[in-house]
Amino acid sequence: MTTDKTSPAPHYWYSAETDRERAIEVLEHLRAYGAADSAMQRRSEKAMRMNENDISALRYLLRASERGQTVGPRELADYLGIQSSSITVLLDRLEKAGHIQRSPSPFDRRALIIVPTMPTDEVQRAILGDVREELVEIASDLSPEDAETVVEFIDRLRDAVDQLDTPAADTASKKQQAGIRSSH
Repeated sequence: MTTDKTSPAPHYWYSAETDRERAIEVLEHLRAYGAADSAMQRRSEKAMRMNENDISALRYLLRASERGQTVGPRELADYLGIQSSSITVLLDRLEKAGHIQRSPSPFDRRALIIVPTMPTDEVQRAILGDVREELVEIASDLSPEDAETVVEFIDRLRDAVDQLDTPAADTASKKQQAGIRSSH
């Protein structure tokens, strides 16, 4: 299969439609990459003997840990979209495998926080999947500025996706849309 890599002639002024088309093209390419990444992730899950929720939970816990944030069982269950009985089973499984530990919250003696305890090489696999040298090579071709732009863009997309379909995001979105409609 060949891909037509020609692009329209650059414009001095871009129309809103051109901006939208460019944005959709970027998102379509990200979606295609996401499908390939999902397939790679399934291979990693099989190799690590973990399921998708286990990996997603560890990613969430590791990102929170990197930001200096604590996560409790309810927050993790909400993020994963699972019930409290299921989060207990998941946490039991991750704790038994040595991937997490439950600790008392420093803020509330009655609450627990979940702390990732994975060795560094497993953390890398859990976050990135099978990091193949071919992928590292492609990413290392980016200039430091381009790499920073890509990372910031993907982080913003990830944060937006994490907020989609949540009750708080839906309420904020409805308020924002109502404000937009009333201002016209």
